[in-house]
Amino acid sequence: MMKTLTHQLSWFFIAAITSLALYLAFIVTKSHQVEQYQRAYLSLSNNVMKAREELHYFNHQDHKAYDTYSLQLVEAEIKASALYNTLSKNQDNWLNRMVISTDEVIDQAKAIKKNISSFVTDLETLLRLKVSNEYSTLTTSLLKEELLDTLKNPEDKLYVSELTLKGALVSLPSPTLQGNTTFQSLQNYISFRERIKAESKNKEKDIMTNGVKEDLAKQNSYWLEEAKTIKLHAFITMLLFALSIAAYFYLQLRERLLQTLDIQRKLSASEKEKSTLALVAEHAQDAIVMTDKEGYTTWVNNSFLSLSGYSFDDIIGKKPGDILQGENTSQAEVVRISDALKQGQSIESELINYHKNGTEYWINIAINPTFDIHGNLQSFIAVERDSTKRKALEQDLAAAAELAEVSNKAKSTFLATMSHELRTPLNGILGMAQIIESNIQDPEHHKQIQVLLESGEHLLSLLNDILDFSKIEENKLELECTKFQFNDVINPIAHTYRQICTDKGLKFVIKNELSPHATFNGDKSRIRQIIFNLISNAVKFTHQGTISLLFKHTLAANNQQGVTIVIKDSGIGIRQERLENIFDPFTQAESSTTRQYGGTGLGLAIVKQLVEIMNGHMSVNSELGKGTEFKVTIALGTSIEKTSPQPLISGNTTQHNTEDTHQRREPQVSSADNNQHQKALKILIVEDNKINALVAKTFCQRQGYQASVAENGQVALERLKEESFDLVLMDNHMPVMDGVSATQAIRQELKLPTVIFACTADIFQEAHDNFIQAGANFVLTKPIQEKGFIDAINQHLPAIMKNQSRASITAPSQPNFNIIALTRHTQATITELAVTEAEINIQELDRIDGGKNINEYLQVFIDSAEESINSLIIAYGDQNIELIHFFAQSISELADNYSIPRLINLTAEIKKQTSQNHLPNIHLMQQFINLLEVNIHQSSRLIGHKKRQNTLKNQNLDSQLQ
Repeated sequence: MMKTLTHQLSWFFIAAITSLALYLAFIVTKSHQVEQYQRAYLSLSNNVMKAREELHYFNHQDHKAYDTYSLQLVEAEIKASALYNTLSKNQDNWLNRMVISTDEVIDQAKAIKKNISSFVTDLETLLRLKVSNEYSTLTTSLLKEELLDTLKNPEDKLYVSELTLKGALVSLPSPTLQGNTTFQSLQNYISFRERIKAESKNKEKDIMTNGVKEDLAKQNSYWLEEAKTIKLHAFITMLLFALSIAAYFYLQLRERLLQTLDIQRKLSASEKEKSTLALVAEHAQDAIVMTDKEGYTTWVNNSFLSLSGYSFDDIIGKKPGDILQGENTSQAEVVRISDALKQGQSIESELINYHKNGTEYWINIAINPTFDIHGNLQSFIAVERDSTKRKALEQDLAAAAELAEVSNKAKSTFLATMSHELRTPLNGILGMAQIIESNIQDPEHHKQIQVLLESGEHLLSLLNDILDFSKIEENKLELECTKFQFNDVINPIAHTYRQICTDKGLKFVIKNELSPHATFNGDKSRIRQIIFNLISNAVKFTHQGTISLLFKHTLAANNQQGVTIVIKDSGIGIRQERLENIFDPFTQAESSTTRQYGGTGLGLAIVKQLVEIMNGHMSVNSELGKGTEFKVTIALGTSIEKTSPQPLISGNTTQHNTEDTHQRREPQVSSADNNQHQKALKILIVEDNKINALVAKTFCQRQGYQASVAENGQVALERLKEESFDLVLMDNHMPVMDGVSATQAIRQELKLPTVIFACTADIFQEAHDNFIQAGANFVLTKPIQEKGFIDAINQHLPAIMKNQSRASITAPSQPNFNIIALTRHTQATITELAVTEAEINIQELDRIDGGKNINEYLQVFIDSAEESINSLIIAYGDQNIELIHFFAQSISELADNYSIPRLINLTAEIKKQTSQNHLPNIHLMQQFINLLEVNIHQSSRLIGHKKRQNTLKNQNLDSQLQ
């Protein structure tokens, strides 16, 4: 702290000294300038006063004196003007403006310049008047003497003498004098002399009253005051400058003294520390070795002697490696240490040394170089620690870890194998049970099949719980991260448990406070699994009352956006002392629970760990006999998108929305169309297990699909080369060629976009990922549930239809039973159809105006049809029958104008359906759009053809003219 303050004060005084030095230089500069101006104005003042005084003694007969006097006046005027100009120019230079910056002195200089100019002018005028007066006086005297000599009359002589003396008389001269020309000249000169005298008196008065003397005195007084002020400032500045220098040198001396004291104190502490370190080194448990820069030992401590078994004399003067290392010492480490020491670098290593008696021991060694004040290498210090016991422990731990890894892999392999082996027959059991259930009519048999299905599903649930728990324990559970709306999670839950609760006499309530426009980013399936497990427990342990679900926005850990899910029931409740262990695996609230309600005790443990993996937390509140409430908070990326939310399914549910929602309705396919679509689907089942193949084929046939079976991947490839399928159901493990390889071959070799559903009994993510990477669209896990299989088909129906639509475009006049949404086709696809399907032609247009404006009429058709297609697709998507009717009417008029009969017939059928307030058949609409597209393309071709004809015609005309 003190050192920092001293440093800051030193910089302060340096700044002060620099500033004072600069100011002192400024003062000296200003003093020089002031002194120059002071001398100049004082000289000017003296010159002006001298000129005024000399005028009274001026000898007009001395021409040299006249020139000198005139030059003196001119110099005074020039000097006054030069001083003013110099002061004015100072304003344009910042440095001079800082020295002389008073506007008052400039104004005064200006006034002096003006007054001196006036003063000089007056003096020159007075000088000329004096010369003229002397001349007129001399001439008058000569004329007088001439008259006195020539005149005879004494009275005339007396009159001439008085007139010459007085300058003017009251009495008039005699006629004789009046006629005398010399007397007339005398009168004129006397009059001229008297006028000059009067003007001279006025000029003398002006000169005496001119303020130049006062202005010069004032200016001289100003410069005198400036000089005094500068001297005072210079004295103060010099004093402060000297004091600052003294203070700075005092601080420097004080700092050096303190540094000297600090160095002495550090030296003392260093000596003490060296003594202490020497004592520590001597008695340290770690072995310490010091060598010179060549690597020869100079000193070792007692621990080294104890560790190595050598005496002090045995090791001094020798290289430690030559004595301590042996055949099992790593030569690679020895070379690495040697290279580091040659470069003067620090090095750490672990290697085997040998005791004097030949026993091996492990050491951790750290070697550091030391340098002198010039940076030259002095010595090396090595610190060694016996790590033999730790090394043995590490080897034991590594062996144990390897054994555990082998066991873990064996466990994973066992689980994967057992999963596959259990799920494969379970697929056949459950599949055939589902098929038999729908075919039997006897209630007793139906009940028995239902027991079989429930038992199989329970077995599947247990298998899933065990495998999920195993994956979580091994950190192999991977979460998906996809965008979804929460109604995608809520609707399956409501659909599943609404009827279950109704059958049990329970009220099932869902309260959804999430924004209908909210889109979430997370693992939708695992979130649904969490809710299913908690509701399953609520239904299991509740016999009467209500089960409620609440969904709302919240903030999770680290202020992340998230969702809070509250599951509340009015069931049997849980004792408080059992709540602490409720999430432990294989644990249930009461020991009697397993006997009465069943279960493994894994459900809540899995839920708890899934929530924690999602960066969430979970809590439970319960009161025995009154019910239980589970509260789950999950961190989910949330964004608000103005899209149409998926509606929540009806039932005992409530949804609180803060905004009105407008839901866009997609074109719906009629029941008849759907039946046609089902019959059109063609599915290839690739399965080596005959039972599983039979189950899958039966599922397909029950839905009206055409199904074929291939016993392995190679057979499937051969079938796909010969015929096309809408969907491939691909098993994983098969002889000859497995499912992953077959999927890769379909995508890479056959280049087929056919939708592929992978079907595997392996539940680990790796198996699913392998199928997806190979090109599968979806992965089904065995045992296959019929409903899940149908849902997957419906989910991927757009992709299936997209593949089918490639074939449907080749016959636009035929109904396409696979259409589920109106689409436009690419230009390349339409090109092949335009020639045969298009009805618009030039012959019909030629009749209108003789073919003069065919291109204009064709372009009008193109623009109108294009706008109508886009508008129709939007209107059909919104199911706006009124708009569809309007556009059909517009196109009907267009078709009439251009004589397109098939288009007229199609618009008539569409108008007929819309006039009855029925949404037109989607296949009819697609056929209508196809026909418009081919006629648009034909019109474009006709325009191009017409332009080429006109160009050729013009070229021929030009050639004829030439």
